Amino acid sequence: MQHGLSLAVTILLTATSGVALWPQPVHAAGGAEAVAAAASAFLGKLSPEQRQLAQRALDDAERTSWNFVPGRYAGIELGALDAAQDTAARALLASMLSTAGFAKVTAITRLEDVLRAIESAGGHDASHRDPGRYALLVCGEPAAAGTFMVRFQGHHVSLQVSVHEGAVVSCSPRFLGTNPAEVPSGERRGQRVLGAEEDLARAFLLMLDEAQLQRAVIAATAPADVLLGPGQAPAKLGARRGVAWKDLDDGQRAVLWRLVEEFAHVLRSDVADGELARIKSRDLDELSFAWAGGRERGQGHYYRIHGTFFAVEYDNTQNGANHVHTVWRDFEHDFGGDLLRKHLREQHGR
Repeated sequence: MQHGLSLAVTILLTATSGVALWPQPVHAAGGAEAVAAAASAFLGKLSPEQRQLAQRALDDAERTSWNFVPGRYAGIELGALDAAQDTAARALLASMLSTAGFAKVTAITRLEDVLRAIESAGGHDASHRDPGRYALLVCGEPAAAGTFMVRFQGHHVSLQVSVHEGAVVSCSPRFLGTNPAEVPSGERRGQRVLGAEEDLARAFLLMLDEAQLQRAVIAATAPADVLLGPGQAPAKLGARRGVAWKDLDDGQRAVLWRLVEEFAHVLRSDVADGELARIKSRDLDELSFAWAGGRERGQGHYYRIHGTFFAVEYDNTQNGANHVHTVWRDFEHDFGGDLLRKHLREQHGR
């Protein structure tokens, strides 16, 4: 047990090293006010033609559409912006995220350069591997007391913040992925952008006794991907399985909670703390952790943390188990939940 705790402490200090940052704009205001101000500033930098791409009505169907595969997405892409607009775009993204979250998202977009180099060296057309193909979309009119949504989306990133009457009500679905999970060569060799998400889960497994481990491991083979991807309802997971929070000791709970925090604190701290407080007040005794696949590094593996109203999934099976997908789903508040649906019915007739 002590070995597991020591490993966990070491992981907390080292697992996220090597993650590069964009120069970060400073945001002093809190919550929805900061996002609204940054979104308004960003839209104000755009030409009328660009603004038509970047902004849609709140009741547009795109508000509840999300994906993470390589492609071109609704909104305006970073690659279409000049320097001042680019700075405003990054300020908007920074207003949605914590420092650690901003670093992770930045590093994920830069993995497109790594993939382009790898695939081009193999003789393939890799022009679609482009860190400029990440799009910002605003639905509705951002205002401090307003109702609107901001989305940042591209390969391996889908982030959205839904605001209702001046309060952040949802940041779900939320997806981050990395390919490669560990950069194999070049100046970024060894970089693991989502390394903490793997290492903390492995540290937790090491702390389980044999009976707990038998409950935690639900399958010898990991699924090929996360189950709660685009278009999938929470029922896809089925009943909660694995080892339950109520059956853990204090040390085990501390590491599992630290793993939950790692996912939550992608978001700015006030929003993340609100999500975590909600879980603590409603969901801890019902929380479960389930693992599938190999338990050695390099083997395909999957895990999920499953509560009554949310789930986090992690899958690393593709490309020789060097390709990570993670997703956070809020079963009650995806895309703003009932509050946004009620607003659209009353204010937009939808």
